Amino acid sequence: MRERTTGVGAIAWLLGVGLLGCGPDGSRGDASDDGGILPGLDTGGTTQGTTGGTTQGTTEGGGDDTATSEGSSDGAPRFDLGNDDDGTTPPDMGSDECAAVTEAAELIPVPADIIFVVDNSGSMQFEAGEIQDRMNDFSNQIIGSGIDVHVVLISSYPGNGWGICIEPPLGGGGCPGDDNNPPTYTHVDEEVGSHDAWQRLLATHGDWSGAIRDEAVKHIVVITDDTSNMDWDEFDADFLALDPSYAGYIHHSVVCHSNCPEAAGIGTDYITLSDNTGGVAADLCDQDFQTVFDVLATEVVGGSALSCEFEIPAPPDGMEFDPDAVNLEFDDGMGGILPIGRVDSPADCASVVNGWYYDDPVAPTMIVMCPQTCDEIQLSEMGSINIAFGCATIPAE
Repeated sequence: MRERTTGVGAIAWLLGVGLLGCGPDGSRGDASDDGGILPGLDTGGTTQGTTGGTTQGTTEGGGDDTATSEGSSDGAPRFDLGNDDDGTTPPDMGSDECAAVTEAAELIPVPADIIFVVDNSGSMQFEAGEIQDRMNDFSNQIIGSGIDVHVVLISSYPGNGWGICIEPPLGGGGCPGDDNNPPTYTHVDEEVGSHDAWQRLLATHGDWSGAIRDEAVKHIVVITDDTSNMDWDEFDADFLALDPSYAGYIHHSVVCHSNCPEAAGIGTDYITLSDNTGGVAADLCDQDFQTVFDVLATEVVGGSALSCEFEIPAPPDGMEFDPDAVNLEFDDGMGGILPIGRVDSPADCASVVNGWYYDDPVAPTMIVMCPQTCDEIQLSEMGSINIAFGCATIPAE
């Protein structure tokens, strides 16, 4: 069985915002540690931090801010994002002249691309109607979870076999003969016979490939009441040969199982491929399409890991972004903290245990995790990524 590469639990990550202090030994405190943290700036009380010693100030009753800070010209706590005292480098993480502010990265689920292939033969009247009626609810469940989804339907339109046309909001509003609504929804007008669902998918690759994204999790859903003229392993090899990014796809099937008295076991190849790719293998004989679509939506949502690249958040007010004064750490939510050092480029990831890099070293807009780091953090169900501004960037080891 081919293992799935996405983490179901990763969708539950929690994002935190906090203030990190960098002590003389490079360690970090928490919100209750007076020696390592600079709490919120407008506290109405005492503010403490480590900037070459202890810095204190008070704000009386929420009135004028009289806080003072050693080394600052305006009385505000010092958050160094620019140069050190000698005008060359930002303070090092291990320096007692360093105090960092953390911001939460906006982590989003990996997109999902779903290709439906629906048998249009004469025995599929009920199934075609159910799919047509329920496709909007299905897509809305996925979109409502925050996942960016593209849906492809390979099927004829009504009037050509038991064809299908999807109304808005998923479809484009031109039924019964045109329901395209790119890029979210692409209808490939192709009649699918009783035995050639996989062949039709492969033959129409040029019609739907533009809707499929390299970074997305790929799902295939075949719905038919008959057997395949193509062996599952032959289709698997031919599909993967279409594009390297299709590796790791998940195949789902809604076909006849062994308990169908009129068509016992004829969906065997489809079921086998679903089992081997970690997909759903639903029984068409149950004729319960609401349950089928609910299960499929759950699998798509649960199987979509969080992206391992994210936009650099804006620095706090009054601070400027310095690409050489940014640090990352991963909190697994159970007391474990993983500092993640920076590498210069993706090519350097292989030589370190964990690392991250900028999408563009000259004008960065995104932070990207090295593959091995991405795999590790996606195993966590309660983790968070904190980006600390203000201390010299630590290199990966």
